[in-house]
Amino acid sequence: MPIERKKTLNVFKDAREAWGSYDDFPVGQPGTDPMPHLSRNRVAQPFYLVSEADQVLIQMAGSGELLLRDADAAVTRFGLEPGDTVYIPACVPSRLIPHGENVQIRLKAEPAVREAVAWYCACGALVSSVELAPGIMQEGYLAAVQTFNASARQCPACACVHPAADLGDIAWAAAAAAVRASR
Repeated sequence: MPIERKKTLNVFKDAREAWGSYDDFPVGQPGTDPMPHLSRNRVAQPFYLVSEADQVLIQMAGSGELLLRDADAAVTRFGLEPGDTVYIPACVPSRLIPHGENVQIRLKAEPAVREAVAWYCACGALVSSVELAPGIMQEGYLAAVQTFNASARQCPACACVHPAADLGDIAWAAAAAAVRASR
């Protein structure tokens, strides 16, 4: 039985039903604000995620890192262990790097707000970004990665050519179909 929206959530049982990494499946009843989104992640997030609204990340299982791209922040890398809760301010790019399998809940604004995905060079320059309208975000994530992978992927500052984004076990098409069916 696939993950479904319901009043109560058994995080670990429901995470076993995930399609792939970074599903961000909304598991609360429609209209719940903030909406909990469940993911079971095994590969590095293929981009930095930027949200128009604040978010909260709750590490339920596994360990990893959360990278932030904010020139004003005193901390740009958080180690994640079970029980950690991290506030991610609006408009701050964040990227998850799991060390093995992770289970996470991300609290997002409901109704959904605009998000963007971005790729940065090691020199610090922005290589590419795509703004995503509110909707079924998994479709937007997949389209953005496909667009990035089809592009030159060259840093405008240092001319370094970046490799294509690796999707690993990410199954956004299946997750998007499940979100659509849950509405």
